[in-house]
Amino acid sequence: RAKSLLDRNPKPDREEIKKAIQPHLCRCTGYQKIFEAVELAASCLRGETKSIELKLGGKDTIGQPVTRRDALEKATGTAFYAADLAVDGCAYIKVLRSPHHHAKIVHIEKAEAEVIPGVLAVLTAEDVKGTNILKMAGDDQSILCGNKVRFIGDPVVAAVATSEEIASYAIEKIEVTYEPMEPVLTPEEALKEGAIRVHDDRSNLFFEQPIIHGDTEKGFSESEVVLEKTYVTQSVEHAYLENDAGVAYIHENGQLIILSASQNIHAHRKTIAEALGLSLDKVRVIQTPTGGAFGGKLDVSVGGILGLAALKLKRPVKLVYTRSETFAATPKRHPFFMKVKVGAKKDGTLMALDFDLTADGGAYKSFSNSVTQRGLIHSQGPYRFPNAHVYGKAVYTNTAFKGAMRGFGVPQVAFAIESILDELASELKIDPLAIRAKNGFVKGDTTICGQVLDHPIGFQECMETLRPLYEKALKEAKENTTDEIKRGVGLGGVWFGPGRSAPDQSEAWAELLPDDTLQVWIGAADMGQGTDTMFWQVAAETMGFPLERVKVCTTDTEITPDGNFSAGSRQTYVSGRAVQMAVEELKKAMEENGAKNYKEMKAKGLPTLYKAVNKPVTSRPDPKTGQGVPWETYSFGIQMAEVSVEVKTGKVNVLKVTSVHDLGTVINRLNVEGQLHGGICMGLGYALMEEFVYSKTDSFAKFKIPRAKDTPEMKVITLNIPRKKGPFGASGTAEYADVPTAPAIANAIYNACGVRIRDLPIIPEKIKKAL
Repeated sequence: RAKSLLDRNPKPDREEIKKAIQPHLCRCTGYQKIFEAVELAASCLRGETKSIELKLGGKDTIGQPVTRRDALEKATGTAFYAADLAVDGCAYIKVLRSPHHHAKIVHIEKAEAEVIPGVLAVLTAEDVKGTNILKMAGDDQSILCGNKVRFIGDPVVAAVATSEEIASYAIEKIEVTYEPMEPVLTPEEALKEGAIRVHDDRSNLFFEQPIIHGDTEKGFSESEVVLEKTYVTQSVEHAYLENDAGVAYIHENGQLIILSASQNIHAHRKTIAEALGLSLDKVRVIQTPTGGAFGGKLDVSVGGILGLAALKLKRPVKLVYTRSETFAATPKRHPFFMKVKVGAKKDGTLMALDFDLTADGGAYKSFSNSVTQRGLIHSQGPYRFPNAHVYGKAVYTNTAFKGAMRGFGVPQVAFAIESILDELASELKIDPLAIRAKNGFVKGDTTICGQVLDHPIGFQECMETLRPLYEKALKEAKENTTDEIKRGVGLGGVWFGPGRSAPDQSEAWAELLPDDTLQVWIGAADMGQGTDTMFWQVAAETMGFPLERVKVCTTDTEITPDGNFSAGSRQTYVSGRAVQMAVEELKKAMEENGAKNYKEMKAKGLPTLYKAVNKPVTSRPDPKTGQGVPWETYSFGIQMAEVSVEVKTGKVNVLKVTSVHDLGTVINRLNVEGQLHGGICMGLGYALMEEFVYSKTDSFAKFKIPRAKDTPEMKVITLNIPRKKGPFGASGTAEYADVPTAPAIANAIYNACGVRIRDLPIIPEKIKKAL
């Protein structure tokens, strides 16, 4: 479409580019870099830009816009994703899934399917030799369901055949007799006395966490204004463009090889091995190029079934989900139900917080415990509360299971705390930026977990950087408001800890090869965010090598150490530092022994491979009080949304989003800008249109995500405030812009037309009704 546009129009403007690529779905980019790439191509074709070279950089790469290592192959369509893999003699898998919310499996009749020509196997839970439990984060989800199904989409039977068509036909011939059971479809139903249990051996309430800080009773008694509101957020589909897919086969050495997208190859290996009854050395997981994930590929989806089929048939097998399967069978963002109470002095000083949240975990735990806990820890926002009582719980329901998704529970609580902060400002007649500045974190403050923030904090600097732009936006909104179209400006703050809110670590290896190139080994998934390029830059800068003398391998459990999850915005801060440490060890050995190259190291009897483990100093929050040090450091930011609201229809147009962030040292400017643009776009969809309706949403026709024409102008500003323990002072980036976007838009809508919506998404009907 871009080429067709440029063939017709060698000098398109931004709106013409948006129109041309409107059918494309790519909210992960925010579309901004696509626009810029088309504009650059047009300039080149017109002869105004003489040449376009991939910026490989020299020795000084930190902070530079180094082009991603995989950019060219992805842009030219030569990258092989899992669904593209072709293996000789490959068999194909299709999965029969539950049509019931909740039911016992009485009998599976598979005889008719088994005799179909081309059908190689019809597999059930009885064929699994191991535990059949996928213990990625929970302990309750099976490769194939044995006795019971718990949501529409649960996998029951896998048919394997010589073609996809035959496998699909076989599925139609399998008869499963179910005994339907009463479902519980909401947390409210699930928590009622005597409610049916989703899991027979445990309560529907499976996680609780309080956080107690100061004396909330005293804090509220000393408050001069108290507000209490309820906020609700919805379930959301990840909407990555690459459906779940993979290939598996048995190597000649007897090892099970699985190739698929993953956000943690080492955890997937361990999980699949245990579930299938194999020792760890009998499983090898290789990450294929990954077309988006956003947390959705932390869980094992296709890997267990692939492994089961390959072991059974001793031949290559392939499984590719349809889009409807991806909607039905993969995890979603948690809906949160939040009751929030804040107390303050008349001058806006925050005195007390009471925050109660319930997370709908769906049919299986997945990452619900971690998501709920991270949400609770961040529920205060980047603001001082001397007194707080925070409590959260996660609940089983007979709905699609909920797992990790960009922001990991923080977008939900940010919507609540940033909204009520604006409501408080309105009640006190204080400017929204002023109340944030008055209460915003500074170095030395203490969080509600009792952690003293003893590292650099750029939140106040972010707000001061935004201030002149904010004042200008308010003036323009006032000048351009009409009776038909109202204009408004809103703010949202963010803080986010990079890493896991538990003991965390990453291991990396650095090796000098015989040709004097530097090889870095670390099992850390790049699913589109650019971490491979970040490792590349960190290693080159540390060693003092040009980029062309550095190689990075991150995708294979057989030859890489464990770099842990690509989640929680942790890879740059935790794994990037591990890479830096390993390379430092290699460089130190060379310098101390006067070895200038591989040949001299060998001559001196020096090892050429050096290993390092980075373990951030953190502690899991106390289960009774929530006190602890969940993350070593935090990043901060403030976002401003400028919107227009059509009074007649309730339609909201987001005109511009300005994003100011303290992310530590920026390693790669292009990567950071891309992540911030994508986060803004995802947050926009979360605010205004996206909602996964269980058992109904099965396609992009029913799940609306932002397209090119929906995206506003975006301005991103980063402050380079180094973190002591990050590589070259870097922190994390990937999730931050997603967090404050929805509340900034909600606050801007209120500023425009006086309508306060407390449940997402903010669709036109809600605004129109309120008006």
